Amino acid sequence: MHTEIYEADPFGGSRGKHLATIQSDYRWEKGDELWVQAGNDRVKIRVTWVNVTVKDGEVSRELLGLKL
Repeated sequence: MHTEIYEADPFGGSRGKHLATIQSDYRWEKGDELWVQAGNDRVKIRVTWVNVTVKDGEVSRELLGLKL
């Protein structure tokens, strides 16, 4: 499934910096922790929100996570 990962704003919880785009069938849940590495940048986040969207038969999702 197409998955977009974003850093959540620590105060408002809104979508912030885009961290990664992946294809994954893993069932992400609130509270999951993951490392996202891109180039020399590596950040650990805790998932705070999962949004699944179905559009024209295609399923995609967005993960928001607080930087730890």
